[in-house]
Amino acid sequence: MKFTNKDLCSLLFTDLSPSQSRCNTCSKVYKSGNGYTNQVHHLLKRHPDYHDLAVAAFRKGNRFGVTLPDQRTNDIFRWIEWCVMERMPVSFCERPLVRKNVKMDPISAETLQKYLDLVYLHMAGAALDAIS
Repeated sequence: MKFTNKDLCSLLFTDLSPSQSRCNTCSKVYKSGNGYTNQVHHLLKRHPDYHDLAVAAFRKGNRFGVTLPDQRTNDIFRWIEWCVMERMPVSFCERPLVRKNVKMDPISAETLQKYLDLVYLHMAGAALDAIS
C-alpha cells in the first residue's frame, strides 16, 4: 500500500492547530509549515516502522470511526459496479482498449467473476435472513 506524505501525516499525526501537529505514537509536537517535511523527517528518524503504523491506522479507520477500504478493494468494487450497471460481460475488463484507458488496476475476468459470485452469495444470504 502506497501513502503520500499527506496521507502519512493525516494518519499518524493529529492537528492541534493550523501550525502544529502531534505524533499519535510518541506525542511529540511539530510545527506544520506549508508541507510535511518536519513530520516525515520525524517518522523516518523516530519510527522506522512508520509504514506498518500507517497501514494499521488506515485499516483501523479515520477519526470518525469509519473503516476505509484499501485501494484494491475499492478497485474491485468499481469494476463490479461498472460491469453490473452498464450490463457488460465479465470479459469486458480484459479488453485491450479498456485496460489502456482505465485508471483502476487491471483485473482478470476470472477474478471479477469470483468477486461477483461472492457479492451475490452475500446478498442472497442477507435477503434470506431478512425474510426469515
